[in-house]
Amino acid sequence: MTRRNTDLPLPRHVSAWRDRHGKLRFRHRKNGITRYFKNPPGSAEWLVEFHEYEGTSATEIKPRHTSGTLGDLITRYYRSQDFNSQGEVSQAKNRAVIEEFRQGRDHRPVAMLTFEHIDAILAKKAQKVAVDGKRATGGPAAAQRLRKQLRRLFEHGVRLGMIRTNPVELTARVRYKTGGHHTWTEAEIAAFRERHPLGTKARLALEIILWTGQRRGDVHRFGPQHVRDGRINYEQEKGGKELWLPVAAQLRAAIDAMPAIGVQTFLVTEYGKPFSKGGFGNWFRDRCDEAGLKHCTAHGLRKAIARRLAENGATQKMIKSVGGWSNDREVAIYTAGADQAELARTALTALAEWEAETLGPSPRR
Repeated sequence: MTRRNTDLPLPRHVSAWRDRHGKLRFRHRKNGITRYFKNPPGSAEWLVEFHEYEGTSATEIKPRHTSGTLGDLITRYYRSQDFNSQGEVSQAKNRAVIEEFRQGRDHRPVAMLTFEHIDAILAKKAQKVAVDGKRATGGPAAAQRLRKQLRRLFEHGVRLGMIRTNPVELTARVRYKTGGHHTWTEAEIAAFRERHPLGTKARLALEIILWTGQRRGDVHRFGPQHVRDGRINYEQEKGGKELWLPVAAQLRAAIDAMPAIGVQTFLVTEYGKPFSKGGFGNWFRDRCDEAGLKHCTAHGLRKAIARRLAENGATQKMIKSVGGWSNDREVAIYTAGADQAELARTALTALAEWEAETLGPSPRR
């Protein structure tokens, strides 16, 4: 989040800034309480919010966290460049992890937290627990997510001088095995295409994901305004990375075959409105079921394009440029489904051709 003062005349206790998208935002801060306005300034709704915030009684005001406590560290961390440099989606997910951790611990002095404390917290988090018959929470994956966020949080505490060393660094990385989302095979892609021919919304959705390799949070937002000179240009929802991708012939055919598309987005609901991210995921899940692909997901298609690229000799850098991945480790996860036999054939054939061209025919004995 980029915070900048503006030249706008503002009431007392109200400040304004433009976020990284250039949108003007406003907040109210008084007596240690920060609140963000939901309505546009000057509107009747905004005035109601303002007067409500100004009228907060002293008995409702929560005191600031004591200096050096965990609550104080978390508050400072949320204001840091480290936290705010993350994308909005990542911020929301990571904040949820930290907020769950801080429950009942705000008063604890950061300097008193040790390896033993953190290790016990992670060990407890690694156990899956179902409460009152509800969906189980926790588990190794959840513990590893918590460890990752605590590591960044306490590293900020070290920088602030609240604690001498980062206690999370001494804990072992939580290891767990997961295959993640199933990577679509060529047979499964063909089965979906057979069930959903050109001219259907389901087919267009598949081709968009398969030829852009993007997450459902991006796919449901794609529209005519993103196509420029035969290329798709947009900013990823997660991370805010700007990408330029060519419009593949298969994708172009799927768009052209549609009897109608949305004005803002290519994909729309039965009411003609853009999908929400969750709504699109659920809708595509049903389309997969119709094709008999109950184990396939939208995210599995993102993995499929990485597999396809790897099998066709694309370099790590090339694959990252398509999916918007930042490092080789991420790509390795997505290309794990690449066909080993085909990759080995391609690699050894190229090596044999190189030797024949460079060293000449093998000598006869």
